[in-house]
Amino acid sequence: MSLAAKIAKGTFYQIAGKFAGTLLGLAIIALMARYLGRAGFGYYTIIVSYLQFFGVLIDFGLQMTTAQLLARPGADQSKIFGNLLAVRLLSALVFIGVGSALVWLLPYPSEVKIGVGIAALSFFFISLQSVLIGLYQKHLAMAEVALAEIWGRLTLLIGVWLTTAFNWGFYPIIIAVSLGSFVNFLILYFSSQNYVRYRLSWDRKILREIWAVSWPLAITISLTLVYFRADAIILSFVRPPEDVGIYGAAYKVLEILIQLPYLFLGLILPLLSQFYLTSRPMFDKIFQKSFDFLAILAVPMVMGTWFLSTKIMAFIAGPEFAIAGQPLNILIIATGMIYFGALAGYTIVACGLQKKTIGFYLFDAVFSLIAYLIFIPLYGYLAAAALTVATEAIIAFSSYWLLWRRLGLLPQWRVFGKAVLASAVMCLALWLLPGQSLLTLITLAVVIYFAILYLLKGFDRQYLELMRQPKI
Repeated sequence: MSLAAKIAKGTFYQIAGKFAGTLLGLAIIALMARYLGRAGFGYYTIIVSYLQFFGVLIDFGLQMTTAQLLARPGADQSKIFGNLLAVRLLSALVFIGVGSALVWLLPYPSEVKIGVGIAALSFFFISLQSVLIGLYQKHLAMAEVALAEIWGRLTLLIGVWLTTAFNWGFYPIIIAVSLGSFVNFLILYFSSQNYVRYRLSWDRKILREIWAVSWPLAITISLTLVYFRADAIILSFVRPPEDVGIYGAAYKVLEILIQLPYLFLGLILPLLSQFYLTSRPMFDKIFQKSFDFLAILAVPMVMGTWFLSTKIMAFIAGPEFAIAGQPLNILIIATGMIYFGALAGYTIVACGLQKKTIGFYLFDAVFSLIAYLIFIPLYGYLAAAALTVATEAIIAFSSYWLLWRRLGLLPQWRVFGKAVLASAVMCLALWLLPGQSLLTLITLAVVIYFAILYLLKGFDRQYLELMRQPKI
């Protein structure tokens, strides 16, 4: 199969699978938020944020390391992957175990402490999934990842629905979260055998290779947890659970929206790694077309949300959470920053420049932690949202600065500008029709945006021509 066909097929299944997964995710949030209310959803947010803190420590950059090492010419994929999975299993057991024990020393209510113990299983399976996803990225088989995620979310949705229907309470919802992650992991694990036959290994030579590639990522990702998750943790200590629930509901929208670029970039990473070594013109073109694709998605998402945020939160989580539209208006800017920052970050990894980013992440971590401690106690979730924008902007701009300094690589803004213009027309229509239902407004927005973008020739056919390459 040609490179064009692989990417086109993978991208199509990714988008279809992510669309289905997003709908399921929204349904889960809708049921969960309405059932738990602000306080209960606040407890749930604290549990997830706390475990995500340790989940980032587990990562060690192994997902991107997996795709990068397996893409090397002549790599012994079976041995490399067996060692990668062994490292991940050990790190997951250590950090999840420490996190589950440490929570009992913190001033959280029993609902949070017991919930962490239950949800720890979910994060254990998620940590194993991430290494498996690196394998699928290498083989451009992200469609199977999307399908596994759908089955996992269906399991979670059924569990949450049964809990709400029979009023089982708080803990069964956390159990459903762990079951969903378990189903997702099982599907990925058994399907992965179709690509590489492997078993757990502990080869010192291979482990040294893994460490040489992953340690800069491990440091940067560990620093990431300070600015990406510490806001909710600090908020949980200084504000009531209702405030955490409001912020958590808005943040859930961000978490759902940022999954698409990472799935897309997971397909692109092996190609960037390969063409950086073999064809700089092809490398530059893939980078630019990826930037254009993300701009077409991110710009209308950000601008449209400013007009629809209150309706979005009321529709998703219920009228009680309509106020979450306020932090969502701010967080959606951070979401856009993440879309473009992720492309720069993956490109840096493809070029082996991870070590050069450590200083940026260290500065961002220190800045964000100080700012969180000062402003979140004063201004609550609005400060947390605004500082999320600031921290994501620091990483995005510094990453592009590094690409420019080391590679002379900067994106062209032609398609981005057309996306802004088409989004402005879309927003004008939303402003003129404030009384319509959310679904009506979203439908009109999508039609208007893509119609204007088409008239502006924002769809670049060169993207398809770029992918018409010999088989690899």
